[in-house]
Amino acid sequence: MIYTANITTDAKTWKTDLKTTRITVTKGLVYKVEFFFPSGSHGMMGVAVFDGLYQVWPSSVGEFFIGEDMVIPFDDMYLMESAPYEFQVYTYNEDDTHKHMVAVRIGLVSSEVFMARFLPTKSDEYMFELITSMVAEQEARARLQREQLEQTVFEWMLTEQKKEQRKQKRADRREKREQRDGAGFDRLLPP
Repeated sequence: MIYTANITTDAKTWKTDLKTTRITVTKGLVYKVEFFFPSGSHGMMGVAVFDGLYQVWPSSVGEFFIGEDMVIPFDDMYLMESAPYEFQVYTYNEDDTHKHMVAVRIGLVSSEVFMARFLPTKSDEYMFELITSMVAEQEARARLQREQLEQTVFEWMLTEQKKEQRKQKRADRREKREQRDGAGFDRLLPP
């Protein structure tokens, strides 16, 4: 499957106030990625793609792809393995007059399709080991990137994640309290 988003970003959308676009995908393996910059942006528009707090493309933390009348195509092997199955695309446009557009295309297949197409002679065990290795590598890169995010324009993501974690902890405590209080009340009711 090929997922695509044609993203138009207004003029004066600075790196401090990035536009966010979500591309919903399925679980699977990304094998191809393309970024198309039509003519007119003169390198004033940038795009970066994340999976949660992990910057997937470009791989350099805090950097953006920029272009002018060009396609940036490349093969890749990125495993999208956990929900929500979506990529977050962040764009900026430093032009003070014109909107600019970038087209993001992501080719993704299930692991079974990948195995049949790209590794037809390999065993299930090999495929399992390959995916396990890929997951471990991605997790290691994600940990390293979280440390590096603080020095980039994406540092706000860490604050947002902490807010979400605190919100989830409060909800968990509230649920436990309600269960505890409800259990005590249930004992008072006749059978």
